[in-house]
Amino acid sequence: MRTIDYSTLMYRWMQLAGLDRSAITSINFNTFRDFASNRIEHIWKNDYWPDLIRVSSPQTVSVDGNGVRTVALPSDCGELLDIYDQDPRLTTRARSLKYFLYSSATTDYANLMQDTTPVYLEYKVKAPSSTKAPAGNFYNCIVDTTAGQSPKTTSSSWSKVEIPYFTGDFLIRACLADYLRSESQFDQALVVENDATAALEREVDKVIREQGQVRRASVFTY
Repeated sequence: MRTIDYSTLMYRWMQLAGLDRSAITSINFNTFRDFASNRIEHIWKNDYWPDLIRVSSPQTVSVDGNGVRTVALPSDCGELLDIYDQDPRLTTRARSLKYFLYSSATTDYANLMQDTTPVYLEYKVKAPSSTKAPAGNFYNCIVDTTAGQSPKTTSSSWSKVEIPYFTGDFLIRACLADYLRSESQFDQALVVENDATAALEREVDKVIREQGQVRRASVFTY
């Protein structure tokens, strides 16, 4: 997946907002971080972006004493799209299986209504959950740290949040619109919001027209 650095987005946003990119304050940084985090979640869930779709390796179906068939969802699964009896990347004969979702205290599962194993899960990866990020990017803390530690000093304790490249134009304009609203410049914010929407539509159009990737609708009959 092509990615884009948070710092690249922020510099472009600051130029559009008329701010000095050579004098970034903690307020500028935190403001854009919060705007970008919200907008990333929006575009992530807006459509079935090919860059975000994954197919699991063969998953064995577990059967309990009552005959209930379940398969655990991958840890990076944000939204389950379908379950197949064969790998859909290898054959057009892959058949969609009937299922419903439920969660235990620690694990998300799919409950299968058909006796098939192994199965392949097609899903969209989770949207990144962004926290404060030095060095021009978002980072998630993956190991307990002490005061003063950062991705610069203890890189093994942090995991960089990958921002998909295709979200770049939308995020820059959308975050600018959010900034203008925060400055009570509502008319200008509306104009920029329309620009952001147009950028988003261009990406959707690119997926449909240029890449020809259109998901088929699955209909189960009884």
